[in-house]
Amino acid sequence: MQPSARSRERRVPRRRVQSATRNPDLVRERREQLVNAAIAVFVEKGFHKATVRDIGRAANMTQGTIYNYVRSKDDILYLVCDRIVSEYNAQTRKALALAHDPAGRVRSAVRAISQVMYRHRREIRLIYQDSHLLEPRSLSVILARVEEFIGMFERIIDDAAAELGLTLRDTHMSANILTFLPVMIALRGWSLKGRTRPEAVIDEISEFVVRGLGFESAARD
Repeated sequence: MQPSARSRERRVPRRRVQSATRNPDLVRERREQLVNAAIAVFVEKGFHKATVRDIGRAANMTQGTIYNYVRSKDDILYLVCDRIVSEYNAQTRKALALAHDPAGRVRSAVRAISQVMYRHRREIRLIYQDSHLLEPRSLSVILARVEEFIGMFERIIDDAAAELGLTLRDTHMSANILTFLPVMIALRGWSLKGRTRPEAVIDEISEFVVRGLGFESAARD
């Protein structure tokens, strides 16, 4: 018998990125600038070929200034990955608060992460291409936070199935499929571009998930 999603779900602490600046608002603002600049530079040149100097030029910062807010290029890539994972979590929790029936909660949650995918297509592609280049400590934190995100969806699915009187064979596998499916928006954009409106893609993905889990038909019974 597999453990419940509630027992698996746990909060994963973020890796602390060292800063020489004590003003937290300034650190937040400058790191946001760095992340935005780094995304553009990494997309253009790739992580290996990009330099801190390149990122500084794109962010209108000197190298010396950059090192007041991060210690390395790895720190910057970690912050890029961390921002996307954080938005996944925040938008999913916000969507859950707006839906009250079991199928509606799953549908809303899938729509939320699909919308994040559309907003951050470049960053998602970057993460899938380059996250393995993170140093081991940073990578382990990012992977643990993604696993935390998958665990949240296990809980959502478990709760919905219980309310609808359904038994699912493997909610961990279902949660992995559910959370990966919207990634096609970023990784298969070349196929979707010009053929289907973003809202139609989001609708189809969310309805596909709800139908596939059997929640839509159970809700009608």
